[in-house]
Amino acid sequence: MRIEELYIYPIKSARSQSIKEMKMTSEGPEGDRQWMLIDESGKFISQRTVPKLATVEVFHETAALTVGFEKMFFKISKNNSFQRKVKVSVWSDTFEAALEPDLYSQALSQYLGVNCRLVRYAPYSQRRVLSHVAEWKPEVRFSDARPLQLVNLKSLEELNSRLANPVGVDRFRGNIIYQGTTAYEEESWKRIKVGEVIFSLPKKCARCAIITIDQKTGTPSGPDPLKTLAGYRREGKDVFFGTLWIPENEGIIRVGDSLQVLE
Repeated sequence: MRIEELYIYPIKSARSQSIKEMKMTSEGPEGDRQWMLIDESGKFISQRTVPKLATVEVFHETAALTVGFEKMFFKISKNNSFQRKVKVSVWSDTFEAALEPDLYSQALSQYLGVNCRLVRYAPYSQRRVLSHVAEWKPEVRFSDARPLQLVNLKSLEELNSRLANPVGVDRFRGNIIYQGTTAYEEESWKRIKVGEVIFSLPKKCARCAIITIDQKTGTPSGPDPLKTLAGYRREGKDVFFGTLWIPENEGIIRVGDSLQVLE
């Protein structure tokens, strides 16, 4: 099974960045969800409440993060003293992050039409994910639940066969996009290897209204594909598509690499 596409999302809920090579760290892909917008109470802001976030362009590189919208762009240096600490929350997790300079927050607030502050996951930020080994204490940055999302193109094909207007894989905001053999096969796997990296402790990815938002325009497109997906992929209150994983080691993953099922 072949890796077809790789993506990172440097600012949580902003536009994706397509890459050919992914460096996996213990916290997830390098540069992925490294930044996040928060409201005045410190709670994370996403496309759930601000769909226009999808139109904020980002480009992560070695020395800086470039952020752009309309005809404006600015570069955020990777060098940060991390001295401006602020309490932030992602769902039920509360932890410390570093505030970026106010100028960037003001520009984003003006563009998005909401008061927000831009924060970065700092060396002192600690957001743990439960593991099955006491000595293994993996971290996740600003992602919803796990450091890595895997999406199977076969599952997308199966969903699109049910839709009047097929959607692109960008709706699901995955990191690793692979060409599978059968739809939803990945939900039965317990341990996989992609490129140099082994992943384990998977969980199914519950979906929300973000998949109804056009990722190019930042506008809701109607009830689908969530409505159709809910018709046959609902379990209790959740609707599932894709899987979330935790990396066991650091390493490189490239487009064209193979995916191996270990367990």
